[in-house]
Amino acid sequence: MKEDLELRRIAVEEIEKGELPKGSFIIVRWMDASDTRAWLVDHEEVPDVICKDWGLYLGVSGRKKKMLILGKDVVELHNKWGATRIPLKLIEDVHLVLPREAMMRLIAEIRVLGRRVALRRYKVQEERVSVRTL
Repeated sequence: MKEDLELRRIAVEEIEKGELPKGSFIIVRWMDASDTRAWLVDHEEVPDVICKDWGLYLGVSGRKKKMLILGKDVVELHNKWGATRIPLKLIEDVHLVLPREAMMRLIAEIRVLGRRVALRRYKVQEERVSVRTL
């Protein structure tokens, strides 16, 4: 096995222009919100929370706020993808691990990635909460 694999950095502008082929295996580093209990000084010293996600690039969605869609898994029968949506404005950097051509040999579902990707919809049972003020 070849040990000299190198990651290629992908500019967010390339992704916005649609130059990255769907089905490419990528790593995305992005800024996320956090909910941590600590002293105010701790929050001021290290406010950034960087996340790293990897998966298959499935495209960009959204009209007002563009989101990178990162495929994590697929239901074979329906070809519906489970995915993470990452706002483009929060992305620190993107690296290409394997191009689409290599991934097509490994994962058959990538061959049928067209303009639109079917994402699974999750049903959320929301509980109504009423708030009373004194």
